[in-house]
Amino acid sequence: MKKITKILFFFLSISFFTLSSYCQQKPVEITFKRNDDKSIDFYFKKTSPGSTYIIVNFNRLENAKTKPIIKKTVKGFTGNLLKLEPYDDKKSINFSYTYSYILGNSKAKVESQFKYVLPFKHGKEVQVHDLNYLGEKFGNAEPKNFKSIQFLTSPNDTVYASRKGLVVEIKNEYSEDTTTEYSYKNKANHIIIEHEDGTLAKYGVLKKNSILVKVGDKVYPSKPIAIAGTYDKPENSQLRFEVYFLDNEIITSRKLGEKQTLASQKHFYAFVNPFFHTKSNTTHLNSGEKYIATCSDEIIELEMSKREKKKWLKMKSK
Repeated sequence: MKKITKILFFFLSISFFTLSSYCQQKPVEITFKRNDDKSIDFYFKKTSPGSTYIIVNFNRLENAKTKPIIKKTVKGFTGNLLKLEPYDDKKSINFSYTYSYILGNSKAKVESQFKYVLPFKHGKEVQVHDLNYLGEKFGNAEPKNFKSIQFLTSPNDTVYASRKGLVVEIKNEYSEDTTTEYSYKNKANHIIIEHEDGTLAKYGVLKKNSILVKVGDKVYPSKPIAIAGTYDKPENSQLRFEVYFLDNEIITSRKLGEKQTLASQKHFYAFVNPFFHTKSNTTHLNSGEKYIATCSDEIIELEMSKREKKKWLKMKSK
């Protein structure tokens, strides 16, 4: 009987990078098929088209030409995962296994110098604040290079994509609570977009039912994706934004799904402090300062393929 190892990671900070909700939706299912030549094909099925890192651990394995642990990053909704071939093709392969998974690409090649667009309309001025990792108050070590940015917005400000990418996760469940004022809530609507270099951008604290994209959509800089939200009062509208990636050095040194206390918990994501285009220059954002969003056709077209650029120019000409 196969067993799914469910994983729970969480950051007591501006947002929860959690696979508890991800697991409740059964985001990854693995099936297998026995073939006439005694080989076995394994397949995956996912709810997200983005990169997912899967570890298959064979607890029992007889008559098979493979290692007991298989690690692989897969993309798309469905596909082949692995194949078991028998040593003796006259005998069947016997096995039992568990599997673990986490959103992200274990082979991410991070473009640390990439220049993002501020996630607001061209000409919009916003103030930014750096957010602290709250898990340290409970004895948990800060994630690698932790960086999370809070943009203070006006009520109902539109949020735009900061970089070309694929929408891989959407949460649209939570309404603001006007009865209490919150500095932070772990339950907030969000969008996660995967970029071509393997990084993930999370846009958090979004207004319920304002999301303008769906999982599987490809977006470009300046594409409207949602409306900025609030935990409580409209005057506390904000966007919480971070860029992170699955750190191969970390995930190879630990097992996904192993039991951990809050104090011993290790984080499988590392963060990026992104550069941003602003009206005055290209820079890292300094906490407490105000910046004016800027975007241009050159920025929008930067990561486009020739085909995408041709389609974009045709659409613009209409």
